[in-house]
Amino acid sequence: LERQQKDPYVLKAQEQGLPSRASFKLHEINEVHYPALHMKNQKKEKGTTKSNKQQRKKQRRLIQPGMLVLDLGAAPGGWSLYASTQLDHNLGGAVVAADLLALDETLHSTNTDILSRIESNLHDNFRFIQGDFTKNRTQMEIMEAFAQVSNTEINSDGLNNVANNRRPELILSDMAANFTGDHQTDALRTLNLCEQALAFAAGNNCFDPSYSTEDEEGMLGRGGAFLCK
Repeated sequence: LERQQKDPYVLKAQEQGLPSRASFKLHEINEVHYPALHMKNQKKEKGTTKSNKQQRKKQRRLIQPGMLVLDLGAAPGGWSLYASTQLDHNLGGAVVAADLLALDETLHSTNTDILSRIESNLHDNFRFIQGDFTKNRTQMEIMEAFAQVSNTEINSDGLNNVANNRRPELILSDMAANFTGDHQTDALRTLNLCEQALAFAAGNNCFDPSYSTEDEEGMLGRGGAFLCK
């Protein structure tokens, strides 16, 4: 607890009225690490035209203005809030967030206006679902929420009747299991949540050696990204 109180990012989050230091982590991934990885992959490509290079340079950040984003384990709202500042609702950018806890619950801030700040950025293009994403009912609510923000319909099986680019292009997961105090147990439980999030994003067969991204069984749209911490 003492180390947490002295953490410069915790103090910075408090000064800026952020729910936690998580926003800074996603900011660094979006602004530093993902662009670096993108540029590294570009250098490996051959036969890329100048126009293609210019186009990809503009798209080097992880979060693009018109993306649909799913934030799993969203409370207390740091990642959803940061994502909302990078999206443009006029271009179709939207966030659907899900967590067992209410979005404004936090241990590190007295600020309780996170929801209103996200909605101010995204207007009607934000939905929060309080529930367990591993349950079929919550997964259906997530699908329905994306249908609402993208003005599409889902069929009785819960599958989008739309092109893949209107599924979420980015799925985030910052989930952690409730701590037991045993480091190994806590790590395994959190890893299990990560695996369940990946299965939801890419399909239950994603751990099979024969898995192909062409199967499109998961929630993530084609060419989309999955970020789990």
